[in-house]
Amino acid sequence: MTAIVETRQGKVRGHSVQGVQVFRGLRYADTTAGANRFRAPQPLPAWSGVRDALRNTPACPQLARPQNTDPFFSWYSAIESTDEDCLGLNLFTPGLDGARRPVLFWIHGGGWREYSGAAPGFDGTNLARAEDVVVISINHRLGVLGFLKLDTEDERFADSGNAGILDVVAALEWVRDNVAAFGGDPDNVTVFGESGGASKTAALLSMRRARGLFHKAVLQSSGGGMRLASPEDAGALARQLADALGRDRLDPQEMQALPVGTILEATRRVGGSFRGMIDHRSFDGDPFGDTAPAAGAGVPLLAGCTLTETTYYMRSDARNFALSWDDTRRRLSALFETDGDATDRIIDSYRQSTPGASASDVLFLASSDFVFKRNTWRMAALQAEQAPVWSYHFEWCSPVEGGRMGAPHTCEIPFIFGTTGAAGACVGEGPEQEAMTRRMMAAWAAFARTGDPNNDSLPDWPRYDGTARQTMVLDATPRVERDPGGTARAALDGLPWFGYFHNLAAIANG
Repeated sequence: MTAIVETRQGKVRGHSVQGVQVFRGLRYADTTAGANRFRAPQPLPAWSGVRDALRNTPACPQLARPQNTDPFFSWYSAIESTDEDCLGLNLFTPGLDGARRPVLFWIHGGGWREYSGAAPGFDGTNLARAEDVVVISINHRLGVLGFLKLDTEDERFADSGNAGILDVVAALEWVRDNVAAFGGDPDNVTVFGESGGASKTAALLSMRRARGLFHKAVLQSSGGGMRLASPEDAGALARQLADALGRDRLDPQEMQALPVGTILEATRRVGGSFRGMIDHRSFDGDPFGDTAPAAGAGVPLLAGCTLTETTYYMRSDARNFALSWDDTRRRLSALFETDGDATDRIIDSYRQSTPGASASDVLFLASSDFVFKRNTWRMAALQAEQAPVWSYHFEWCSPVEGGRMGAPHTCEIPFIFGTTGAAGACVGEGPEQEAMTRRMMAAWAAFARTGDPNNDSLPDWPRYDGTARQTMVLDATPRVERDPGGTARAALDGLPWFGYFHNLAAIANG
């Protein structure tokens, strides 16, 4: 069964899937190819007639990764196709009526450089139907195409360093203008993202231009969300790219004419990450410095991490799960940039707090704390000074591969979307799946509905602050704890906050 909805730009046709109206590939801005490459998103021209919204929008062009096809990862990182004409979204709604349902707006992970909002694990059909919410996932520009600082006096390219996050703002503006026609409430939009998607969500909290376009936020496993690239770092990356392309400088119009594949291949020889930057246009400073961002004042926040985030990065080598203490000491020293004595003190803290932990276990716990948990809960504590905040720790451990992965980075997502079938190679199967899915769906939907995740499937969930640190442990038997793992994590106090300049590969590659 098909359904036709009239947007401000023109009519679109979707189809029904198990009682949910699904619209795929809805355009929210004009193509970013040709004369629009490296520019802020441009308005989408209107059209006559009816456009089909039956296929996913292509992902932004990006370098292929092994994770795109490995079943353990591909539910999250699969790429159907890529094209510069990538500014589209998928929308899932239980009804095309005036119900004004809460809107859950998903921003995919993959750092700031890769993946897609249309991966199988992000299908919003089950979440929309089970919780009577509108679910939206988006594609936007990534990596060099979305975050390249071009030094030019041409005003058309003044926003090149943050074009990708401005795409997200354009998508939120589309939601404001159109979602009511799809049964959603433009005045009740929750932005949620994981990993790089959470970092982009943190950035949105600090954007004056995004203020009022969303009303609640969820940060899931945000490692790099506290800081943006400095103008100096962004300029250095641009100069490295110019060298890789054999140019003295990056001329915007010449860059527009280059094949996109040529630009992407050149990024292999650039030592850094193209990401959102302080440009004194979209961002005047870091999202979370010494205080929470003023633009995010009053915005309720749900924030948390998984138990063993970094096993996600260890899986390719079985030896990572049987390390010696010397291995762990060397790898943590490289990650923390500490000497051996300082690293030993940290390792001792984790061994005392987790009796029986192996050398690999300590590496997983300490690196997960350093890369993800310290930063995520630092942002939560700062935001709690200006808005209601709730914290979670996802401790449900996957049974796959003999249970060695624990609760890796990304593993909570299939339970929120109800896509554990698509993510079976990561989260496995078992009697706990259905109950855990209901619990996670209910919490995220309750937060989207009211700004409070409490619901009948969980014990009472108190607010989080930087002193009490009350946190919901999400497991087969959920419970509230004060600062889970915090005793060991305190040994990291005094280390710099994790940033994209840290060598994350050191923990997996020895």
